[in-house]
Amino acid sequence: MHEEERRANILDIKSEEGLRYLRSMDAKDLTTAEFDHIFKLCGALWLHSGDPKMPHAELTSGKCSNGFIDVLRVLKNANLCQILARELMNKILKTWDIGVDWVVGSDHAAATLSHSVAIWYNAQHDFTEKMPDGKQLWKRFAIMPGELVLQVEELITTTKTLQAVRNGIREGNLWPVDFIPVVGTLVHRSDVYEFDGYPIVYFAHYDIQTWEPSECPLCKAGSKRLRPKQNWAELIGQK
Repeated sequence: MHEEERRANILDIKSEEGLRYLRSMDAKDLTTAEFDHIFKLCGALWLHSGDPKMPHAELTSGKCSNGFIDVLRVLKNANLCQILARELMNKILKTWDIGVDWVVGSDHAAATLSHSVAIWYNAQHDFTEKMPDGKQLWKRFAIMPGELVLQVEELITTTKTLQAVRNGIREGNLWPVDFIPVVGTLVHRSDVYEFDGYPIVYFAHYDIQTWEPSECPLCKAGSKRLRPKQNWAELIGQK
């Protein structure tokens, strides 16, 4: 009874401000519905209904999409970052139930999430530094031989960032680095489910497609293109 009441309370929250009062104990074992609800209240998740008359997203790249997700809009709320970090850790523990010595993330998007995951693991933490050429450098600390490293991202669409971070950490240490046989992410938007031969563990997966405007089926059907950040209310049908 109490568990169902807790879930109903989360789904009854009506604003991002209301989410800021959530505590870890209030959001234990989040359901996918609760996860989506939190992201939508933060203006961080929109998925096209399938109705070609409804508007669709125009991304910053200029491409069209039938979905939009911006994890940092959620993680900027420190309490939500802590809550989601714990939920991701619990997912990872189902695959790798041994502790880790380090939790690492990328610059800049995964920095706060990986830090929060490290707190739950009682582990050390740092993140790489992104260079203009796309490389990710590790240069502040040494990971000692035998120390186990968990790599975390907030969002995975390809494995390009994962590989850049891993390359940077390996190149920035004098000794071989022992990564645990799993990678964690809050949101999985990829058709790739393994990295470096090991599973990618995620909390939520979304099948979101992108197209060049000239090839967009929604544009061809007459759907209006909208930039999500500037037109959120219209995009979600509240205007």
